[in-house]
Amino acid sequence: MRSARTLLLLLAMILLSGVVSAQSPLNRAGVVVRFGDGEVVTACVEFSEPTISGLDLLERSGLPVISQQSSIGAAVCKIGREGCDYPVTSCFCARDQGRAVYWAFYRREAGAWRYSSLGASNVVVSDGDLHGWAWGPGDASSGAVPPDLELTDVCKPLAEPAPTTVPAATITPASSLPPTATVLPTVAPIATATSTPTAQPATATPTAFPSPTAIRQADTINISSPSPAVTPAMTPSPAGSAPASSGGQWLGFLLIAAVLIGGIVATLNRRRSG
Repeated sequence: MRSARTLLLLLAMILLSGVVSAQSPLNRAGVVVRFGDGEVVTACVEFSEPTISGLDLLERSGLPVISQQSSIGAAVCKIGREGCDYPVTSCFCARDQGRAVYWAFYRREAGAWRYSSLGASNVVVSDGDLHGWAWGPGDASSGAVPPDLELTDVCKPLAEPAPTTVPAATITPASSLPPTATVLPTVAPIATATSTPTAQPATATPTAFPSPTAIRQADTINISSPSPAVTPAMTPSPAGSAPASSGGQWLGFLLIAAVLIGGIVATLNRRRSG
């Protein structure tokens, strides 16, 4: 009994998770990275969660990332080929005339880059956000600045989503379909043993005898006309109904699950009544 209840609970959880995941919207955010030599790399990151962190966004861009956790969030030590190999070295190992050279972190707001004093792990990323990173000298309030780009420069517009409604089946009458050629087979007439292939019956002409009195009236030769062959006309079959579009895969999955749940509930009721 307990195992059956556990199975029923697990099945319900699977159903709920499948429906939620099928209806989860797809969010997008952009990343702009400017290396010390001026090279710029951009990435458009898609995620199904409502929000992610700035560090998650950078790590999902596909670039190798080394970071160090701190009280104000994660400090990014290295992106790609440029930076410091923490923990072998300090996260801020690079210097330029006494100034620290590091990865400055920005958020795009109102068409401009805003320097972030928080670590990337403490910054919340939502759909449509754009983050920037730049390697260069700086201090605690400013640093190298990423190129002036917008989200539309990083993430291309999405295509129009396909309609999720199930279209009703449409039955197309045969009269509305384009005419199709009908091939009629040619059936040759079959002559009987007493007939000649002529369209009208013929009578024998008494020209072989010299005397009309000796001529016996010739028997009329009945020639049975060949029965007209029945030509089986190929009647165009009515066009089949347009197949009804099936519902989404999740609908079939819910139907199967409902049948399974019904079977489990029936089994439980029989055990209780027994």
